[in-house]
Parts: sequence; structure tokens; C-alpha cells
Amino acid sequence: METANNTELSAGLNLNTGDIVDCTVEQIMPYGAFVRISENGRKGMIHISELSYNFVKDINEVLKIQDKVKAKVIKIDERGRIDLSLKQTKEPPAQQPRTPRPAMQAKRENFKPKFTRPQNEAGENKNEFRDYHEFRAAYREANPEEADSFEKKMASFLKTSEAKITDLNSRASARSGRSTRRRRND
Repeated sequence: METANNTELSAGLNLNTGDIVDCTVEQIMPYGAFVRISENGRKGMIHISELSYNFVKDINEVLKIQDKVKAKVIKIDERGRIDLSLKQTKEPPAQQPRTPRPAMQAKRENFKPKFTRPQNEAGENKNEFRDYHEFRAAYREANPEEADSFEKKMASFLKTSEAKITDLNSRASARSGRSTRRRRND
């Protein structure tokens, strides 16, 4: 149905999806540019995402009013509106392989774990921990100051949290008690 409508509409416009047309920029908005198509005098719009393969923050950096551009017709909707694209008239840029950031690479190379698994006489890691609890107990043995500080922080957090919850509950019950008394008096 949509393709039938597009062909009916484009027949009157002498345009088809995929055609390359010459345009003149008439109006620039934050979301795109409105252009006049030279071939038939109709207006079309180039959305900001269709201007370039790179990120475009300000359309005025890419287009100016009265610029002459070639654009590709990407859609003609049922109301006759024409959507155009500048970037589809150009070849997409080749993807460059990403390289890791130097700062992160240095951090990875200098990383020393705080806790290492026990090793046997040959220097190989022993898989003597059968579950998480054994590993945690061994870690606490190897790092008592860190384990104690975590336990203290956790106990403090729970104490504070319970005090806040108790306070909120008492305020809520006090409010609900007052509101029922008011209703009875009125």
C-alpha cells in the first residue's frame, strides 16, 4: 500500500525513492534543513542525522542558506513530504580499528592484585577453594585490615539504615493517626 502511494505521489512530482536531486537550502532549523528541489520546485527536508556520517551538533557548520547541494530522495510519505539525505550521496568513511587508550593500557600493565591464590611448590595456582565462602575466609586471613574495615562499614550502614526506616515508619504512623482524628471531628 505504501509503495503504491509513493509511486502515485512521485508520479506527480517526477521523483522516485533513490533519485539524486539538486537542491537549494532555504531554511535551517535545529533538527534539519528545508531545501527547494530544483527539478520541480517542491520543498523537501534533510534531517540532521542525514547530513553527515559524523556527528553534527550544529547544522550551520555543514550548511548555509542558499547553498546548492545534491541529495538523495530517501522517502516520500503519504502526504507528499519528501525526505532527503546528503550523507547517502557520499561513500561511508572506512572504519578505523580502535586502539586502547594509553592511560588504561598503563594501568593494566601495572596492575597488581591485592590477593593471589595460594601456589604449590612448582609455582602453579592451586584450586583449593571449592566455593565463595572458603575464598572469602582466605581473603580475610590474608587482608585482615581490609576485611575489618568493610565489616565495620557494613555494620554502620545497616545501623543507620534501620534508624532511618524506623523514623520514617513512626512519622507515617503519626500522620495517619492525626488524619483519622480530624476526620472524626469534622
